[in-house]
Amino acid sequence: MNASDRSWRLWKGPLVAWLVLLVLLAGSIASAYWPLGAANTAINLVLAAAMVGLLVIYLMDLCNATALIHIVAAAGIFWSVFMFALTFADYWTRHY
Repeated sequence: MNASDRSWRLWKGPLVAWLVLLVLLAGSIASAYWPLGAANTAINLVLAAAMVGLLVIYLMDLCNATALIHIVAAAGIFWSVFMFALTFADYWTRHY
């Protein structure tokens, strides 16, 4: 195996992740111009979650991490969901 084959294997994963991120970005921009009503927010949230998942799995190399790193990542996700739930509960219960 020569050096160019090793170099291609090194760059193949991040390049594919970058291309998928660009496609998701294009979908997000396109959905901003389509009159989808309330579905626009849901579509953009799904696209953003897909982007974050792609960044975490491939670019932060979570798929090759140790078990401790997986536990820390799961704890971070849990606390982020918890904080968003508290924020939304506060927002929904206020009557201005």
